[in-house]
Amino acid sequence: MKPRLGVPTDVEAVTDVIIKTMPLDPQWDYRFPYRREYPEDHYTYTRMLFEYFLDPAYDDWVVMVVEDSLDPGGPTSVVGFGVWDVSYANKRRYGSGYKTQDPVTEVEERGGKARRDANHEHFNAFWKGQIKAYKRLFGPIGPEQIHLQILATLPQFQRRGHASSLCKWAMELVRKDSLKDMSVMASPMGYELYIWLGFESVAEFTIQVPGEEEKVVLQAMVYKPTTLSTMEEVEEVSKGTGWCAVM
Repeated sequence: MKPRLGVPTDVEAVTDVIIKTMPLDPQWDYRFPYRREYPEDHYTYTRMLFEYFLDPAYDDWVVMVVEDSLDPGGPTSVVGFGVWDVSYANKRRYGSGYKTQDPVTEVEERGGKARRDANHEHFNAFWKGQIKAYKRLFGPIGPEQIHLQILATLPQFQRRGHASSLCKWAMELVRKDSLKDMSVMASPMGYELYIWLGFESVAEFTIQVPGEEEKVVLQAMVYKPTTLSTMEEVEEVSKGTGWCAVM
């Protein structure tokens, strides 16, 4: 099925996808190693973040979802989604002085700083490290680009083309709105899919707390509209791995 716009009533389904999918990615253990001991905190603050992403008032962000069913012809439900920073639109509208919305900080101020499921040093290093790497490699987001923040598909619905269909929706947005590019900080789980879709690897960077051995390695990647000239070409390379995720 084609992606559709996520709405506030999708929050339970989207939270379920994240909680069931993200543990497959090493960065989830890095940031939330205590989620099994404190499942209520893990659920509460994960859901809270997506309440912001799905809120129409938070229009610096857009969530697209895909639905599917394991039974042919059966009822469908949300099985995957993507989250993009689309603040370019408001930056174009209001100019360079526009202050972007920050859902992560909102969650932190509503109790997230004390959540028990997280390693807070790792959490902060991960979030701030991505921001620092983005500014160094790409500059500020918008008004000429979008950023793919999260992409995930339930394990039992992977390799059905859902992740690639979500990416293609955003690739078409880049072309339609005459944007320069779309960026992503890719985990190893998603790297091959992005390559198949025509993204280019810009640089590898490491998230690590000083003095620790534990670390997370990510790939800064970018899609430019000229990378693949037609959506038919994209179709030919989009049947790879079913999900990829950075959050």
